[in-house]
Amino acid sequence: MGLVWRLTPAAYADRLDGRGNIQQGARWNSSGRGVVYASFNLSLAVLETLVQLPAVLRRSLPEMAAVRIDIPDEAPHAEFDSTELPPDLAAEATARRCRELGDAWLAAGEHLVFAVPSVIVPQESNLLINPVHPLMAKVKIVSIERFRFDPRLASPLT
Repeated sequence: MGLVWRLTPAAYADRLDGRGNIQQGARWNSSGRGVVYASFNLSLAVLETLVQLPAVLRRSLPEMAAVRIDIPDEAPHAEFDSTELPPDLAAEATARRCRELGDAWLAAGEHLVFAVPSVIVPQESNLLINPVHPLMAKVKIVSIERFRFDPRLASPLT
């Protein structure tokens, strides 16, 4: 699988345990089930993180950490079958279906990684990493770099 990216607050950069979304869940996991979200490209990780920031944080974008992660090539992974979702990826009914599919993937426990479509850029994929999979011990953080959003992203479009 190779190198992937994760963007996270610096306080959580050295952790790949899925605790960041275990309380409330996220698009592909219900609460109580932790997942590590990543992307093949840092640029997609930036967009995915930016869209999730609460409005108050978008006015003064926080400093983050760009985490480069190495996933072993032999890691079992699943590819998402896009026919299982309606075309409107942003709809709330679709979000519920995504959580159901992600929860089923976690419950099966077969794959370390699940490649799923980005809602923001449907032609690209995000990666879900199962932090309790037995091969998680082989997943390594390669680097952690300070990341600052470009301040123009906080400015209203004119």
